[in-house]
Amino acid sequence: MLGEILVDLGAVTPRQLDHGLAVQRDRGQPIGRTLVELSHVTEEILHQALARQCGVAFVDLETTSLDAGLARIISERYARRHNLVPVACVDGRLTVALDDPGARATVDELRRLTGFDVAVVTATARDIQRAARRLYRGTGDAIEVVGAAGAEPGVQRADHLFREVLRLALEGRCSDIHLEMVRSGVAVRFRIDGVLRQPALDRVQEALDASAREVVSRVKVLAALDIAERRRPQDGSFQVTVDRGGRRATVDLRVSVIPSHAGESVVIRILDRARAPQSLGDLDLSPGLAARLEAVFQRTTGIFLVTGPTGSGKSTTLYSCLMRLNRPEVRILTAEDPVEYVYEGLSQSEVDASIGNTFAAYLRAFLRHDPEVIMVGEIRDEETAAMAFRAAQTGHLLLSTLHTNTAVAALPRLRDLHVDASLIASSLIGVLSQRLVRRLCPDCREPYSPPESVVAALFGSPVAGLSFQRGAGCGACGYTGFQGRMLVAELWMPDDQDLLLIMRGAPFDEIRRSAERTTTSMASDARERLRRGDTTPEEMLRVMGTLEFSTVWGNKVPEAG
Repeated sequence: MLGEILVDLGAVTPRQLDHGLAVQRDRGQPIGRTLVELSHVTEEILHQALARQCGVAFVDLETTSLDAGLARIISERYARRHNLVPVACVDGRLTVALDDPGARATVDELRRLTGFDVAVVTATARDIQRAARRLYRGTGDAIEVVGAAGAEPGVQRADHLFREVLRLALEGRCSDIHLEMVRSGVAVRFRIDGVLRQPALDRVQEALDASAREVVSRVKVLAALDIAERRRPQDGSFQVTVDRGGRRATVDLRVSVIPSHAGESVVIRILDRARAPQSLGDLDLSPGLAARLEAVFQRTTGIFLVTGPTGSGKSTTLYSCLMRLNRPEVRILTAEDPVEYVYEGLSQSEVDASIGNTFAAYLRAFLRHDPEVIMVGEIRDEETAAMAFRAAQTGHLLLSTLHTNTAVAALPRLRDLHVDASLIASSLIGVLSQRLVRRLCPDCREPYSPPESVVAALFGSPVAGLSFQRGAGCGACGYTGFQGRMLVAELWMPDDQDLLLIMRGAPFDEIRRSAERTTTSMASDARERLRRGDTTPEEMLRVMGTLEFSTVWGNKVPEAG
C-alpha cells in the first residue's frame, strides 16, 4: 500500500496518513494526491514511493539528455494527453517516463502503437512537462535578468536562484510571486488562478533559505529600490526578457517590498504581455451577456463602469473593451495606476500623485487633446468623478471602474461622490459587475454530485435535472482540477424608466427593483456557467460566499437549466 511505503520512508507519520485517509474518503481521490494537497508530502517524495510500489526507477529528468529523434516515436499530443515523455530508445526497447507508473493500459497501448518493448520509469508531473517542452519545442523558457553578468559570486547565486523561481512561476501561469521571510529562511508561494499555492521547489528551497537576504536585495536592486532602506515599504518595477522557443518576449515585473517581523517580504506581480487581452472575445463571456455588452459599444458618448472587489479582473475587462473600440479613426487616451499592458494605438499615461499627475489632472488635460474614448483606471474621489461626468457630457465615451459588489450599487457610490442625479441620468449607459472563478480543466473534467449543503447554499433547495462537473486533477492542471479563470458577471443597462427614477432622486430600493428588468443578473450567468459544466458549485461559493449568493440569487430558487 502506498501509504505504508510513505510511512516506511519516513515521509509521513502514521497520524498524517490517518488524516489523509479520512480526507481521501470525502474527496474520492487517490491517497497520494490527497497527501500532496494536504502538504504532507512533496510530488518528488510521492513519486519515489510510487516507484518503489510499482518496482520502477525514479529518474531526475532535469539532468537527463533527450534525443530529438524520440519526438518522432511519440507525438506531442499523445505525450500531453497521457502526461508522459519518451526518455530513450535502445535496441528495440523504448523507455518512457510516466507520471502514473501503474498505468498499464497506457503501456500496453504504447507497445501496440510503436512496436517497441516499453520500459517504465517515473518522475514528477512538473518534470515530465518540462522535459516534454525541451523535447518537442527545442527549448524551455530561458530568462535573462539584466545586470547579472560579471557580478560577484553572492550576487550571481542570488540571480540564479531568482531566475529559477521566476521560471517556475512563468511555467505555472503564476500572476504573483510571494517571497515571505520566515525564521527558517524564505517561504515561496505562487498565486495561480487567484489561489495561493506553495510550489514544489525541492532542492532549490534549501539554497533559497541560505541566501534569502541576498535574493531580496537582488530583487530590490533590479527594481531600482533602496537596498539600505529596510524599515519602510517600497515599490518598483523592472523587466526580464524571456526566450520562448527562439522568440524573445518581454515580461514586466511590479515589485512591492514591506518590512515584517522576520525581515523584508516581497510580492512580485507578473505582467506577461503574452496574456494581454486583444479583443472583447478574450473575456469569454456567456453569449447573452456578450451580445448585450456589444450593444453598449454602439454608443459614442456616456459613461460605462466596471465594478467588483479588488482582484476581480476589472482592469483586464477595461483593456478588452478598449481593444473592441480601438481603430485608426478613434483616439483613445488612458490614465492608469499603474499601466499594466502597453498597446499600440493607445495613448497611455501613468498616475503619479507625487508630481500632481492624478486621475483628475489627466482628465482635465485629456479634454484638450481631442479624444473619442477616455479610460480612467478608477473613480475614487469627488474631483475625478466630477471630471469624468463632465467628459461624458461633452461628447466622449468614458470607461472606468468602481469598487461595488453589484452593478446597481454603483448608483449610491456615485451619490457618495456627490455626482448630481441629473448628470448620472444623462450619462450612465451601463454597469458591468464581475467576479473571477476558476475554470475546470478540460483534460480531467468529470460528472459528480456536490454536497447537499453546497447546493442548498446556492439554490435554497435541491434542483432536479441539473447535473454538475468537477476536475478530477491531472498533470495538465497540476492536480488542482482547474485551468485558468473566467468571468461571472451581471450587466445593468438603465432604460428610460430607471433614468427617470434616478433623476427624480427616488429611494434606492425603488431604483433597484426597477433595475431588475434591465439587468442580466449574475444569478442567471452563474447558473449558465454551472449548467455548461464550466466550474463547480464549490468554486462559485468560494468566490462569492453565502452572503453574496443570497444577494445575486435574490433568495429565489432558479429553475433547472
